[in-house]
Amino acid sequence: MPREPRHLKVTQDQYFAAALGQLAAHGAEGLTISRLCQALGVTSGSFYHYFGGWAGFVEALLAHWEDEQTQRIVRLARAEAGVEQRLGVLRRQALALPHDAEAAIRAWSRSDERVEAAQRKVDAQRHATLRAIIVDLGVPARDADRLATTGVALLVGMQQLHRPVDTELLSTVFDEFERTIRTLSPAADGCPRAG
Repeated sequence: MPREPRHLKVTQDQYFAAALGQLAAHGAEGLTISRLCQALGVTSGSFYHYFGGWAGFVEALLAHWEDEQTQRIVRLARAEAGVEQRLGVLRRQALALPHDAEAAIRAWSRSDERVEAAQRKVDAQRHATLRAIIVDLGVPARDADRLATTGVALLVGMQQLHRPVDTELLSTVFDEFERTIRTLSPAADGCPRAG
């Protein structure tokens, strides 16, 4: 097996980005060590150096996805002082998600318990964050819970319906969702749209 040139350095983040690209293009069944290494121009030794094996890679990939596409977004939203700004951050970040890769992860979750657990955790975190913002807009908690479920379902549904996701259509769907929130939100009366 040829040795990897010393000057060629590949980071874990580059592995994760390549993996999300492979997931988007080929689904979970197309995500392999061989394809990843080929896409990055490295030998499998680099992969094993970072992750030890497939199980270690899947665990690291899922942790990365949760941190980058959920926890980072939550941190960005919480950093905003105003509730309208928090809602706007959530909206912009939701539009920018790697939708095709997320659809592939959701499909993968049906056949892998580790992926299913990560998917459930991500969904729960997104739901809780959206619910908290809706409550901060003055919507009663019971309604906010239902609306947060609707918001997450809209995102997941669009990811399942369209490949690639039509972000203009998704933005329009989010407009409708925000109008629904505002009908129940005395705090949002007269406030501009969060886009």
